[in-house]
Amino acid sequence: MPHRLRPGTRATLQVRQLMPGEFAWIITLLDPETGNVHSTNYSEKRYPSQDEASVAGKAAVVEFLGRNGGNGQDLPKDMKIKV
Repeated sequence: MPHRLRPGTRATLQVRQLMPGEFAWIITLLDPETGNVHSTNYSEKRYPSQDEASVAGKAAVVEFLGRNGGNGQDLPKDMKIKV
């Protein structure tokens, strides 16, 4: 079931090292009204450096929240996206 993001939704981006030379990003979307976690999203792709994973994660945040702050798009809960 898709969930709509509310205006003011916040995102946190983390980059984690899974193994030597293997990094992934994790994005947590926070509901603006309650402060509770809306969803946690992670990269299926693995990156060879922390910088590459960070750049891809930032692009994913833009995709989630919209380029012009246009929240309200439909997103499935705990969605996995590829960048």
